[in-house]
Order: sequence, then structure tokens, then C-alpha cells
Amino acid sequence: MGWKRVFLMSKFSKLLVAASFASLLCAGSSLAQTSMPWSTEDSTIADMMANPQARAIYQKHFPELIGDPRMKEAGPRTLPELRLSLQPIINRQKLDAMDAELKALPPRVIAAAPQPPAVNEWVTWGYDPERSGWNRAETTLTKANVKGLRQVFSTALGVPTNLDVLSTVTAPVIAAGVAMPGGNKDVMFILGANDVLYAVDANSGAKLWEKAYPNPHKPTKAATWLCPNTPNATPTIDKARGLIFFMASDGLLRGISLTDGAEKMKPVEFIAPFGRAWSLNLIDGIVYSTSGRACGEVVDKTSPMYDAARSGLRRVPAGPMLDASAVQAADTRNLDNVRVTRFYTSGARPAAPWGRGSLARGPGNSVYLETSNGRYDPAAGDFSESILRLAPQATRLMDSFTPTNYAHNLAKDLSGSASPVVFNFAGKTLVAASQKESVLRILDAERLGGDNHMTPLWASPRLGNDAETGTDPGRGVWGAITTYENPQGRRFLYLPMLGEPSTQSPVFPMTNGPRPNGAVLAFEVKNDNGKISAVPLWTSDDMVMPDPPVVANGVVYALASAGQAMQNFAKPGDQRMPTTVSNKLRSTPVTHMQLFAYDAETGKRLWTSGKTLDSWVHFSEPVVALGKVYVVTHDARVVAFGLRK
Repeated sequence: MGWKRVFLMSKFSKLLVAASFASLLCAGSSLAQTSMPWSTEDSTIADMMANPQARAIYQKHFPELIGDPRMKEAGPRTLPELRLSLQPIINRQKLDAMDAELKALPPRVIAAAPQPPAVNEWVTWGYDPERSGWNRAETTLTKANVKGLRQVFSTALGVPTNLDVLSTVTAPVIAAGVAMPGGNKDVMFILGANDVLYAVDANSGAKLWEKAYPNPHKPTKAATWLCPNTPNATPTIDKARGLIFFMASDGLLRGISLTDGAEKMKPVEFIAPFGRAWSLNLIDGIVYSTSGRACGEVVDKTSPMYDAARSGLRRVPAGPMLDASAVQAADTRNLDNVRVTRFYTSGARPAAPWGRGSLARGPGNSVYLETSNGRYDPAAGDFSESILRLAPQATRLMDSFTPTNYAHNLAKDLSGSASPVVFNFAGKTLVAASQKESVLRILDAERLGGDNHMTPLWASPRLGNDAETGTDPGRGVWGAITTYENPQGRRFLYLPMLGEPSTQSPVFPMTNGPRPNGAVLAFEVKNDNGKISAVPLWTSDDMVMPDPPVVANGVVYALASAGQAMQNFAKPGDQRMPTTVSNKLRSTPVTHMQLFAYDAETGKRLWTSGKTLDSWVHFSEPVVALGKVYVVTHDARVVAFGLRK
């Protein structure tokens, strides 16, 4: 009975995994996994029995199991799952020997279900769970008419500005056709640093409702521009259930109605109060976020967060216990019983997951993220300077990539600063990643760094940041990478590069002039007889601190955020300023923000907002949906550009 009970429970788990994978394929995802290597760990007995070569290997190593009555219902299981129940028949030595032979077989093909049409809205940071930045359903704005964009509204949200708060509001998220009193409306949601969630009519700019979520905790440390004690994570929308998930500065995850803000789930502890978290992502009912920089104060000593933070300290601080860098996952499929799991990328401040998009969805609902600088000691649980792949719900580390020059990057503060993007190309699922080091790398999502976890499929030469400054001024790739596929199947990547180009940078055939301050760099991904690479295509106009661009209908929209790249010094070589002085420097823009539109393939400039936007913004992204382009500003306005009617 014990064997059968374990068997049935595992069989149920397999069905859940299968259902989850099916939902991934049917949820409008840009992923369509087409192949997977054979292995005893990932290939079920049914998979092997259906393939003559794999079946022969199975029968060679486990002839005792042929005809065994216990195997009648074992089709959905893997051999390692049966190991405890069928010892000594199944042992590690036999599995390793079998894996050596399975590895030589051609990858098994996994057919993808047809994808339903994409929806013209923007329900999460970067448009989709893969963080592509590409709205596949926008058709109103075209290369031909985008030159007619004009400002259609500018709505002041009323969030107070503060020298210590660089991100006054989050980037917007948009749900189309929300049931509201008086009829359906297209609604935009923005979270303010004042712990207020705003619902705005995405067509008129009129405020529809707002809800305040005061933090009952009082910070014991003073706010700084590094740790402002305010919310930072862009919310995410669950359109199917009519919900929006978000976190105010108390660190609780909330799920409320899109229609009127009514609470639909009891708030749950997600991050520490005052923590610095990145954009929420919703994948098959699981809400994810990443957090770091040790801004949060763990007030509950019985919380797992307290134990994690305490375990990673070299000394116990005199002040509050500060949160450890982590990935959070909340299972919201049952709103009456939400469960949270966490994966800690270190036991303290180091190796914080970085990048505005937090993490991206990959094959089988696994997630990919980039970590920043700090201690690198994977055996001790410190995963800095890496791309990590975690299992669903952040339950375990599945794979990792770390560049061979990680020690140099750590010494120079050139580590993670941008969210990776996951996409399909040439029958593979790929991951594109970059950082302050300014090297673009393309990785195989199934084998991130090869056997040594340090070998990418392809890497560019240095594209920028010859001075090797992580900050003061900030240079390199910050924010996120964007991807787009045109109707002919050509795949493109777009990088927001801060600072001047490298002397090692390849030649871009098309440019829009010199770019001493920064630019968007466009590449086309190529497949040369199975060898993946990316060739340079074009560069944008000169931009002061470009945000991650977005794409729709063959048009790239790029925002020069106009922020200050210096952080701790008025100019290089000066004495470091205290945060009570550098906050003014950080909150003083270099110029005014400017929105650009480019042909996604040729780089031809199609339109610019000119001097329309007189403010600046920190760590955001433009949003394109419903025939409009939306941006938010530091002074808490949301501005929409559309076509004349």
C-alpha cells in the first residue's frame, strides 16, 4: 500500500505538471518548446517505450522490469521516481550508465499546441511572462502612421515627490474591456510610492478609482535614494480572474478586483516591509517577484525570511535584521489558501536578483533571472554574477550560467543590471542576457552554460563601458533586453546601452548619429548551420539613460529617461557624498525625457516627442497598447500619445 500511495501521489503530481505545461502552451505564450534531450531524470517510461532507440536502451539496462506487473501504471513516471520503491533493481550506477547512452540520441521532439491570438493590452511588465517587450496584438499604430502621434492626455496622479524616492510611480499595466459601472472600459493601473494604487481610463486619462494601503510598520532606518522605504515593483494583472496583484511598502502581496479594488484574497507576507522588489510576474497562477539590496526590515522573528537573513550574516547588525536577496513565489490558484515559497540567492545583501523585469518564464514554467555582484560561492549558496534557472514556484535551482571572467566583473561592479529575455529561434528556446559589463550573450535555455556552466552559445565583443564603471557614471546595459520577430520569422534583439560605445564594438550598418550618452542597439539573431549568433543592425539617436524599449507592429518605441548617471560623486574623482547630499544629485535630471519611434528592422527614425515631455523618469518602460504609447514621469504624471481622430 505504501508503494501504491507514493505512486498515486507522484502520478497526480505528473498530471499537474502536464496540465501546467499545457496551460503554458495555450496561454498566448511566445514559447513553443520543440525538443528536449533524453535523460532518465526528464524522460518518462512512456516516452522511452514510444521511441525504438530509447526503448532498446531501457530494456538493455533494466530487463528485470520488462513484464513486471508493477510497471503497468508506470508510464507517466521516470525511473528515478521509482528508485526507492524498486531497489535494488533501480540504482544510481545503472541510471548513470543509461544516461550516458541516452545522451547520444537525437533530442526528442515535443509538439507545441497552436497559440491563441495575442490580446492588445499590457498586463505585466514587458508585456508577457517572457519579458519580450513586444505587443503582438497592436495593429492601430503602424510604420506609416506613427509620425502622426500627438499627446492625447496627461493625468497628474498626485503622488508627492521626494529627493530620496527616484521611482515615484511604477510603469503602467493595462487591461482591456474591464467590466465597470456604466460599461466596459480599458483600464490602466499604476502604483505610487505613496502606497496608493490608481485605476485610470486608458483612453481618456480620467481617474476611475484609487485605493490607499498605509504601512502599519515604522522604519527604524532613515530613507535614502538607495532604500527609500517605498514600493518599487510594477503590479501584474490576472485578466482571467479579473484581479490585479501588487505589493505596497508593507511587503504584503494583495489581489484585488480590477473593477473596484475590492479585496479578493487575504494579504500574505511576500517580502519584508520596506523591501526593494522588482516587477511581479504571473505564470500559471504563481505570482513571482525578486528582491534585494537589503532594504527590507524583517520585523517577524518567526518568519523564514528572518532565519534566512540571519544565517547569511558575518556579524549580527545593531539595527534591524535586513532581508536576504531572494526570489518569491506565491501560489494563488486557491485564493483562500495562498502559499509562498522562496529561493535565496544569498543569505544577505550580495547576489541580489536585478533587472526591472525581475524574472522571465522559460520551458515548463521554469524561470530565469540575473544576479548582481557580491560573494560568488555557489557551494555555500551565494549565486552572484550569474543567470539562474529555477524550477516552478522557485523550489530549486535547475541550471546556471556564470561568465568565465566573473571575478573581474565582481571586482569592477560590472555584474547583473538587466533582466534576461526568453524567446524561440531555430527550434530552440534561447535566453539573451547582458549586464554592466556590456557583453551580449545568447544561452541555450535547456543548457545555460554547457557542461561547465560557463560556455554561452554566443557572446559579443564589448559593446560599451570601456571605462568599466558600474556606477559613477552608470554605464552598460541596464533594465532589460527586448525581442521581436517579424512576419517573415526574422528575430531581433534590442539593448538599452548607457554611455559611449566601446572601441571594441562592432560596426552597426545604420546609425542615427553619434551616441556619447547612450543608445538603443539593435541586433538580428542568426542561425548558420546550427551556430547561433547576433549581428549588429542599427543604433538609435543619442539618449541619456535609455529605458528598455518596447515593440509593436514593426515599430520600436524607445524612451530617453533623462536621469542622472552619477550616483555618489558630482564628477569622477571627487570625494564620495553622503546619501543626504547625493539624493539631490540623483533627483536632478540631465535634460528632459524624450520618446522615439523607429522602424524595428532598419532603425529609421519615424517620430519623436521632441520637447513635449518636460520631466524625467527612473527605472521605467514605455507601454504600447490600444493604439497609444504611454509613459510615466517622475512628477507622477501618466502621458499618452495617440493618433488624431
